[in-house]
Amino acid sequence: MSSELDLRQWLFINPELTVHLHREAAGEWICLDAQAVISPGGAGLATSVLSDTSGQIGVGAQALLVVRRSPPAAGD
Repeated sequence: MSSELDLRQWLFINPELTVHLHREAAGEWICLDAQAVISPGGAGLATSVLSDTSGQIGVGAQALLVVRRSPPAAGD
């Protein structure tokens, strides 16, 4: 839900996502305030706060694996 690096040069894989809600959302719209932290080794974590018009309803955490995309082969 967040992007710290150029998607044309980097591949993001999310091997796991956990969401915890402490109440049901009121209405149809959910605000997702997300941020990501990526370590030099390629592991990362995206965290988010989920809210509706009445306030926070929960949080999310998403594990990330980040690797540089291979350059296109000659002739591609």
